[in-house]
Amino acid sequence: MPTIDFKPSPKQAKIFELFDDQGTTEIVYGGSVASGKSYLLASLLVMKCLQYPGIRVGLARNTLVNLKKTTVVSILEVIRDWGLKHEEHVKVNMHDGSIKFYNGSEIIMIELTYLPRDPDYTRLGGLLLTFGAIDEATECDEQGKAIFQSRLGRWMNDETHIKPVLLMTCNPRKSSFVYREYYKPFKEHRLKPHQNFIQALPQDNPYLPNGYIENLSDTLSWSEKRRLLYGEWELEDDADSLFRSTDVEVMWDTSVAQQANKTRYISADIAFTSDRCVIMVWEGLSVVDIVIPESDDKTVIDTLKALATKWNVRADRIAWDADGVGKYIKQSFPSGREIHNGGKPKQNQGYSNLKAELYFKLSEKMQAGEVKMLTDKYKQELEEELAVIRHKSRETMSSKIELTSKLDQKRLLGRSPDLADAMAYGMIFHLEPKAVTSNDFAFVSW
Repeated sequence: MPTIDFKPSPKQAKIFELFDDQGTTEIVYGGSVASGKSYLLASLLVMKCLQYPGIRVGLARNTLVNLKKTTVVSILEVIRDWGLKHEEHVKVNMHDGSIKFYNGSEIIMIELTYLPRDPDYTRLGGLLLTFGAIDEATECDEQGKAIFQSRLGRWMNDETHIKPVLLMTCNPRKSSFVYREYYKPFKEHRLKPHQNFIQALPQDNPYLPNGYIENLSDTLSWSEKRRLLYGEWELEDDADSLFRSTDVEVMWDTSVAQQANKTRYISADIAFTSDRCVIMVWEGLSVVDIVIPESDDKTVIDTLKALATKWNVRADRIAWDADGVGKYIKQSFPSGREIHNGGKPKQNQGYSNLKAELYFKLSEKMQAGEVKMLTDKYKQELEEELAVIRHKSRETMSSKIELTSKLDQKRLLGRSPDLADAMAYGMIFHLEPKAVTSNDFAFVSW
């Protein structure tokens, strides 16, 4: 066996201490990207397999695909760094999902994704494991975690005196059992005696390359930076927020199939003064372009005409905010859709006004994963704006559903949420009882 030279960071070393602490059986490590989570997990698993012949360690993640693409890659990195030789010291079998060591110890790869055909995770019933680890635990279902944990402590624990420890790594995600069962109790100093939470940030990882944190700061969006770089768990899913961070992120995931509807629309938030004018071009529920023209009436109208020509958008598929200066747009687009924010809702009279209905329709479509962004223009700004769109608490069940005021939104954001407004206005075409879906009409020329 080669001599292993492993120098963990102080917070990584704390995890090894907790593993041997007789009172600790549940450990959560993480809270940001680049904090050394995966390398720590891989190092702990490999080291214990080398120390204790014949043990069986469960390594789980939500999907096997991600487990093999990421977590197992970290294990292979540790194997290389420690000078272990394939076939002689360790055998990695991606096909059957196992990593076997020369002394009979084994790491078993396990998928924890929820399957409707197996709601009780009966597929995990036969596992006999010494201890286990879940990478990116906030991606997993709580029941899957519980069933997986019940399989620990069932293999050579008496002989090795290893506790049925469950180590979990994660990034912040408020809509997860990790937040509820570990992070929030940790912040409130009420973790159970057998639980421990170690908050780790990139600054706690001394082995990051020079400039890595600065590069993260430059490339991550506003919401990503707060959650993934600064470890802010509270950012996501406030009770009154219309848009969850995860739903916002999914908008830019273009690997998901788009809707068949390719009908093109234009929605615009019109402004000629201090606020910006924002124009969005849609194909079905996908935003294909965003343009912010100079804020004067002639430029805005000329830009709308140019975009309609470029994208082959009919005049009756153009919608805009007709309050204030927007009322002048009708002169150039008589068949277009005027949107009056304080007007009556189109479909659901439970909303206080049309704007609230439009925003809730956008939230509904985003939660369903139907809204897609096919452009990265103004990505960070749009995420910032969607994060401040909230609704007021209803005093009674008969109260109308309404958004917080524009003034409150501006105070939180430091500017008007013009991008978000333009996006919400695009939902006017999805509130009509019989929305236009055909592209077989002749284009209206200017």
